[in-house]
Amino acid sequence: MAAVRTGHLRRLACGAIVACVPGTQRLIVCRAAWEDVLARAADQPGDRFVFRPGRAARHAKNLFSSWTARHRPTGGLPALSVRRLRSSWIVELLSARIDLGVVAAAAGMSTSALARYQHFVPALDEPTAVALLRGRAM
Repeated sequence: MAAVRTGHLRRLACGAIVACVPGTQRLIVCRAAWEDVLARAADQPGDRFVFRPGRAARHAKNLFSSWTARHRPTGGLPALSVRRLRSSWIVELLSARIDLGVVAAAAGMSTSALARYQHFVPALDEPTAVALLRGRAM
């Protein structure tokens, strides 16, 4: 994500915002909650970086970890961590029951590597589990 520029963002007919970064084959789709923020970024003049747009270097050393170190949450919340943010994103996708192959591809991992996150994913309620096991759409 460090290399994503405003010119890499586009809105699909369905309303989703995707990042098309040259040199990568990964499908990078913005979560719905952030679509408006990225759409506004894409409308900015020029071709600036989306994350920390004022920077000049494509890959600044410790780009994300230095940003999280400077932005401390208040109210007794834990410090931000790039690893925890990524893990939270993965668990959110798994909790939404998104196909493991899709999650793995988006995260740049193998499906077997997702096993370490499974114990954070809440169990399905019985009616949903029954519907899925029967082969019915939820």
